[in-house]
This record gives sequence, structure tokens and C-alpha cells, in this order.
Amino acid sequence: MSSTRKEWKHRLRHMLEAAAKILRYTEGMTEAEFRADWKVVDACVWNLTVLGEAAKRIPDTVVQAYPTVPWPQIRGTRNRIIHAYDEIDLEIIWNVVRNELPPLVPIFEQIIREVPE
Repeated sequence: MSSTRKEWKHRLRHMLEAAAKILRYTEGMTEAEFRADWKVVDACVWNLTVLGEAAKRIPDTVVQAYPTVPWPQIRGTRNRIIHAYDEIDLEIIWNVVRNELPPLVPIFEQIIREVPE
């Protein structure tokens, strides 16, 4: 068994930790407050990058078993941040942080519980 195969749950835990950090950093913030706080913006963008990088390491069997997780979009967000870092749209980042990320946390927790290593 390859080390990547063995480590996928570790990567999923990284995803869960990154999501939790983002939600903690932005708790109670408005979009205007978020945009004005570049430390929080930087921290969230970094953790979205971690999410996307870790998502690349999740096996196809898990990806296929959990189609409600937008795996391609998570990976794509990372790619967009890395390759177009000078064109990051904070409206999109805020939407991801506020609307798309919170429902994923319980799914990540469910996958960790349900899928054997």
C-alpha cells in the first residue's frame, strides 16, 4: 500500500482543520470587516489552499462515495489561488467562506468516521 493511500485520512483531517480555522477566523464578521482585515483574508486564503491541496490526495473511491462534496471545486479554488494569486476575488472567497464551507465540515467528519483506512 502506498504512503499516499495510507495518508488520505490524515489529509482529510487537514481539510477539516483548515475549514475550522477559517470559520473561527471569520466568526461574527461581516463581508466589509473581512475585506478590511488583511490578516484574516490572508489566513483564509492560505487555509483554502490547504483544503484544495489536501483534497487532491483523497482517493477516487472516497470522492465517488461522497458526491455531495464539491471535490473539483475545492481543488480548483486552490489552483485559482496559486496560479492567479494577483486576481483573487474577495467576493468569491467570502461566498466560499460564508456559504459553501460550513456545510462541508459535518461531511468531512462523517467521512472520517465512516470510511476505513
